[in-house]
Amino acid sequence: MATSSDDTEYVCTLSDELIVKAEEELNEKAEWRARDIQALREMILKKPELKIRTDDAYLLRFLRAKKFDYDRAFNLIMKHFSMRADEKNKQLFDNLLPSTVKHVLDAGVTGVLPHRDKQGRRVMIFRPGKWDPSKYAIDDIFRANFISLTKLVEEEEAQISGIILLADLKSMGWKQTRRLKPLLARRIIGLLQDSFPMRFKGIHYVNEPVIFDMIFAVIRPFMKQKILDRIHFHGTKYEELSEFIEPQYIPSEYRGSGPPFTNEEWTKTLLSSEDEFIKEARYGLVKALGKPEITCKDETLDCLAGSYRNIDS
Repeated sequence: MATSSDDTEYVCTLSDELIVKAEEELNEKAEWRARDIQALREMILKKPELKIRTDDAYLLRFLRAKKFDYDRAFNLIMKHFSMRADEKNKQLFDNLLPSTVKHVLDAGVTGVLPHRDKQGRRVMIFRPGKWDPSKYAIDDIFRANFISLTKLVEEEEAQISGIILLADLKSMGWKQTRRLKPLLARRIIGLLQDSFPMRFKGIHYVNEPVIFDMIFAVIRPFMKQKILDRIHFHGTKYEELSEFIEPQYIPSEYRGSGPPFTNEEWTKTLLSSEDEFIKEARYGLVKALGKPEITCKDETLDCLAGSYRNIDS
């Protein structure tokens, strides 16, 4: 049966501006919030195979991701935990702790800027050119990104305003590109695009290499049109980033007036959250009594999610 790790009632920490934004963009109304949370909670409680948190703050992230549509929020929950329970993803989600991806964080492959952009969105930085494939697999990069997203989505402002990605492809060459197989790209993009309760509001590419067309040809077919419409290509025109991020917050390597980007603070934030991730590992989707084991040959989550009643992506 679904459970809760924290039964405390939701206490709103939003500014007046964010309250208005949540109502206008996400259909979130303060006077209906408790009712909406309870409606989603009751849907979860009817699924004995779901053993997850049902506290107000946790369920809100799924409601906000789907603009307070109960059915879509519930479907997202089922997809999220189906994804994590799928045997094909075992290597991605076993022992999913910040300490297990410290080498990725220390290398600076993925991180988060300390300041938000002009629209209040968190800014993730992804620098695959700093990945040495001879030292660890691409799975570790996915895990590091997933852990960062899991931490970011705890923030109410991130739930409402979303995030953007600054993808710096400097030094990315054949040794990294050849590891990006189409089936692998399909799985990873599908996991994040369709199964995570975060609003992905933009992707900004800089320093695209000569082989970028090859890279993008691999990942483009698996991206939804909504995401494709939010992609920006800047090359070395770093000044264009100031349209989205205040210049004083842009790292100096992108010709902003901010200090050079380091991942030390974000790494410390994640490592200090180790116990939270240990607790989260207790929750998930368990095999329901009396139901056949689910098998799925498709590389996407569609047939897995379709194995559950009431799932309609």
